[in-house]
Amino acid sequence: MLKHRNFLLAVLILSGMIVFGLALQGCQIEDGAPAFDDNLNWLTVIETPPTIFETNFDQIQDQTEREPTAQEFDQDDQSFWPSFPPPAIQPATPIPPPLERLEIDDHILVWVLLGTDTEPPFSGKTQAIHLVFINPRFSKASLISIPGDLYVYIPGFTMQRLSTAYAIGGIETLRTTLAYNFGVLPSRFVLAHPGDFQWLVDDINGIEVTVFQPIPHACGGIPAGVIPMDGTLALCYASYRDGMDEISRMQRQQQLLQLIFHNLTHNGNLAKLPTLFASYQGWIKTDFSLPELMGFIPLALRLADPDRIGYFLIGWDQISLWEVPGYSQAMVFLPDQEAIKYVLETALSTILIPSPLTNQFQTLEAQLIAAQQATAISFQQSTPIPPDAPTPSEPLELTPPWETPGVSATPTTLGYP
Repeated sequence: MLKHRNFLLAVLILSGMIVFGLALQGCQIEDGAPAFDDNLNWLTVIETPPTIFETNFDQIQDQTEREPTAQEFDQDDQSFWPSFPPPAIQPATPIPPPLERLEIDDHILVWVLLGTDTEPPFSGKTQAIHLVFINPRFSKASLISIPGDLYVYIPGFTMQRLSTAYAIGGIETLRTTLAYNFGVLPSRFVLAHPGDFQWLVDDINGIEVTVFQPIPHACGGIPAGVIPMDGTLALCYASYRDGMDEISRMQRQQQLLQLIFHNLTHNGNLAKLPTLFASYQGWIKTDFSLPELMGFIPLALRLADPDRIGYFLIGWDQISLWEVPGYSQAMVFLPDQEAIKYVLETALSTILIPSPLTNQFQTLEAQLIAAQQATAISFQQSTPIPPDAPTPSEPLELTPPWETPGVSATPTTLGYP
């Protein structure tokens, strides 16, 4: 019996693609900050029994919690754009106009990765919010971290923290909020709940983290240097926030994302994907299916090549502190729309420049094939095979979902320097 709940950060990013949010109660110091949670939740993967790629997709899909969107549309259709209803509650500050829609080519994938601070069935705040731009043709991606305390217009509601959008109206309200305030409409989403991240770190036997800024007053004291971390320490390291210093926390989260993604894409670990997906058991909310994720494995291996994922964040140059009027003395971040637009355009432009892959991809591919074959052999040895059983087939060759047979996937240089 599986003893842990898990998530598919690596495959969904890239994924982590991918999930992230990190959750921890009482680990952060809030000097002069308002009384609201800063808990995060990250995506997780666990150690599971061996499996083979020949999996009953229909059965697994029935076991997962898949949240359909409120409006039926082509998930990758960039021509779709929501309408923005007026506020239902008088805002504390004037509502800014919607940010100009970001020009995104049809082949670019736009996902959002969310981490909520409560366990199901409660929604809670999404204190971890990460936009992901993916260019499958050039095997490049950009991840943009957004502060949950960003004070934005939630269409049909009022001005409020971005972290409350999902709790107010689910994924559709969050998507519409991102469209209004960032000019970006994610086609797919992943939402994780608290508690899973520390299991992930423990199941990969911990991680070694280079700590640049020591944390002496929390997490038992973390000095600078290369620090081995188990799940509990890594969770505290990623969740800790000193006052309103959300930027440092997002930087630490991105650091851990890179380490975890590296681990999951190496040594054939993605061969466990079907079993990992099956062990969701309703904990993770997403509109991905297992066959889709299997098709993204080649992309995940390519993204594991050095310098193919860019990490960006909405930081101090794009926000300013503001006290919400009233007696609460609550502090939030006001966005600089033009500065935010520049960050998004920069993140998008970096994935539109082709660059050659190194030999690393071939190594990772060979490791995955070897892991699949070893898993299949282990399965055959543990399962009696009837005399008239057919001979096991060759290893499964996955075709990326963005490549169509008969159409060249070689990128052109049109429009690029």
